[in-house]
Amino acid sequence: MRTRDFSACKAPQARAGAVFLGQNEYRTPKGFLQQLILWPPLARRLKQAPGYLWHLSYYRFPLRIGLVVAFETREQLYEFAKTDEHQAIMHWLVGTDENSGTWPADPDSAPVLGGFIRTYTADEVGYANGTWRADRDELRMIERWESQRSADRPPGNLPARLRAGIRGAGQVAALGRALTGSARDTLVRRR
Repeated sequence: MRTRDFSACKAPQARAGAVFLGQNEYRTPKGFLQQLILWPPLARRLKQAPGYLWHLSYYRFPLRIGLVVAFETREQLYEFAKTDEHQAIMHWLVGTDENSGTWPADPDSAPVLGGFIRTYTADEVGYANGTWRADRDELRMIERWESQRSADRPPGNLPARLRAGIRGAGQVAALGRALTGSARDTLVRRR
């Protein structure tokens, strides 16, 4: 249900006020492996940072590593970006020249070909349902749709073919549970 209170949400990222999303593409497997070696000290510092809630590292073929990080506030996220550990890894990634401090010494020798960083700020209002609701634990759909912007239009009724698909997925899951249960009973009886 619509809420401003995410205190009951078990997932820490639900309480995030700011989210970092980034990814780097490595030039060679060597740079990729070096990143894996350099990551643990930065991860330790990240987990100790004020406002840190959660993070997820991800891999994309062939040589890409990404990171999603949730912080309580945008200010806390930006404060972490100023830490020595974060600054050091950023300078390593682009192969910063010691004299200039910003430009690569040799762009072709930097460990990465490229990368991106995006930060997102959470809306003040969101949705929580079931036991993750702070006010009560009932699980249900929103009764009254509220427009966020003047151009918004309410969602229509769920078409019959989609409703049938949802029911069908539930029936498949129930059949799977039934088969798993009877297979388990059969195995137990044979022993």
